[in-house]
Amino acid sequence: MKKLFYTVLILFLPFYATSQSQHRTLDSLHQELKNSNDTVKMKTLNYLANLYTESNRDSALYFNEKHLDLTKKLKQPLFTSDAILHKAYLVQQEGNFPLAFKLNNASMAISKDIKQEENPHINYDLWQEKDPRKIRLRILASGYHSLGVIYGNVGNIDKSIENFKEAIRIGEKINDINVISNSDIGQSYLSQNNLDSAWHYTTKAIKNSNISGYKIYQGAMLNNLGTIFFKLKQLDSANHYYRKALIVSDEQNFVSGKILANLSLAEYYESKSNVDSMYYHATKAYTISRDLKESRGVAYSSELISKIHKSLGNTDSAFTYLAMSKRIGDSLRTARETNLTEFLNMGFEEQMLREKAVQENIAFKNKIRTIGLFAGLGLLALLAFIFFRNNRQKQKKNAVLENTLKDLKSTQTQLIQSEKMASLGELTAGIAHEIQNPLNFVNNFADVSDEMLDELKEELAKGDISEAIILANDVKSNLQKITHHGKRADAIVKGMLAHSRAGSSERQPTDINALADEYLRLSYHGIRAKNKNFNSDFKTDFAGNLPRLNVAAQDIGRVLLNLFNNAFYAVQEKAEKEALLAVAQSENGAQQISHNIIATAPYAPMVKVKTQLKEGKVIITVTDNANGIPQAIKEKIFQPFFTTKPTGEGTGLGLSLSYDIVKAHGGEITVDSKEGEGTMFTIQLPRTNGIL
Repeated sequence: MKKLFYTVLILFLPFYATSQSQHRTLDSLHQELKNSNDTVKMKTLNYLANLYTESNRDSALYFNEKHLDLTKKLKQPLFTSDAILHKAYLVQQEGNFPLAFKLNNASMAISKDIKQEENPHINYDLWQEKDPRKIRLRILASGYHSLGVIYGNVGNIDKSIENFKEAIRIGEKINDINVISNSDIGQSYLSQNNLDSAWHYTTKAIKNSNISGYKIYQGAMLNNLGTIFFKLKQLDSANHYYRKALIVSDEQNFVSGKILANLSLAEYYESKSNVDSMYYHATKAYTISRDLKESRGVAYSSELISKIHKSLGNTDSAFTYLAMSKRIGDSLRTARETNLTEFLNMGFEEQMLREKAVQENIAFKNKIRTIGLFAGLGLLALLAFIFFRNNRQKQKKNAVLENTLKDLKSTQTQLIQSEKMASLGELTAGIAHEIQNPLNFVNNFADVSDEMLDELKEELAKGDISEAIILANDVKSNLQKITHHGKRADAIVKGMLAHSRAGSSERQPTDINALADEYLRLSYHGIRAKNKNFNSDFKTDFAGNLPRLNVAAQDIGRVLLNLFNNAFYAVQEKAEKEALLAVAQSENGAQQISHNIIATAPYAPMVKVKTQLKEGKVIITVTDNANGIPQAIKEKIFQPFFTTKPTGEGTGLGLSLSYDIVKAHGGEITVDSKEGEGTMFTIQLPRTNGIL
């Protein structure tokens, strides 16, 4: 997802702040500022600075400056360190990375000093935490996290992640549950399109957020999950997490999070060509960004609104919003380039200063200045070259991205076809068995009819017309049965051909009960063809009042076949383990008796399929009594390429494609499993597709 002007990068808030769950009125806070001593005022100013951090940054900066002055006046260095760090966050949100970097280093110079733990002037009664070491290390961890945010904003993602991980490492020393650093590592990986790592760190951050109760930035984390699904083209899941992000951000009064969620939802509805909903969320983002004076949000939301007006033919409005977006965007880019140059020069100058401090020779100092001058010129030349090269390569990169996208789409098509052919292989053995039955009937009735015709001739020769008529009727009955079973074999072959067809399936009225029954038997005979020793019972419980659904029969059949195959595979695996256990028990019978081991009843494999009509939906459940799905992997089973089967026995695409097919039919597929007891998959298809 491309958010050119708006990126959320977040930072630990001061650790000694009053808990956000503690509601205090603004009147009471301002009364404290008027009537309290300096110590209480310092704590109150800090509370107000935190309160306005994500809703009114001008007010937050005002109260932070007042608070910072008091910490210095009262000689509270750790308070000062934390207040400076808070100011670094506020100026960083305005895009002033050089000043944020200077403030960050000033804060860390204090928090790195282990002697502060023994400072007799520090008033620990003002802190929620009373352990000096924990207080200092928490502020130091915040400093490393802040550095990670700064490096991320200037484009050095590797350095950014390195500092986030250092913040986590320091927090682990004092058993702190880290939320924000994990979240921002996930954001960093997301910016690099490393979706697996982004998912890992973001979900870890949300888990830690729920454990610690620190949920103010949880909206941004949920939004990142939505973006991961958006990039994976799983739009329903993306929409779910975007909406959840909007709700949580509103609950936590995280205004920046509301901007981000509304922008994401606007992009989501743009992909769905839903202009009304896109306009609603884009204007919400625009209004909130304007009130918060968040230029990046205003710029990007204006661009989206311009697109909407253009699609509606409102040329004047489209031009107005596009001009606003371009003006703010150009201003942001200019400021960013200026700040980036200043930031890089500042880092270079600090390196020069450190080397100058080591040198005592005047001549060497002059040499360092000369080197600094040429290095500065070289740096400026390098930046000019980078900007020039980027402009030259922009079109080339776009061409490469288009080719990559085509390759990915081609690969996806091939993988889906590969899974279809794999399921076709699963069908082959079952189909062979199913075809053999009607062919046996055809052959048997044909042989019997041949014999009857001979008898018919004999009776006609004798002149026994009544017996000849009886034989003729029997032959006709046999021919009808031959026709019936021939059509049955023909239907099976046509079904097999339909299953192997690569193109999209046409929807037609389908008897779900008959479809489930057919594929259940095909699956069972397919397993039996592979393993002659395997036996399993299977039961059906079909509702008699099901409507015929307008579905792609071969696609829904493919879903059912996949679920049946998995169920039979699971009970087969458990049966084999139970058999091995029984052998081991029989070989050690005497030892078992001596230890009072009671033998359990033999395991009876069972697969059940049930259909029912409930609340306007056709419900199909497939249940087995195998070992169940471990809780640790239950959430992964619908992910592409995830499989628990040995190498060569599964592609890992079956359940993923099944999920997509059911979704494409407007339905839902869910799983319920208990370890050691079994698994139940449930498919819900809307009756709106049905005909009575």
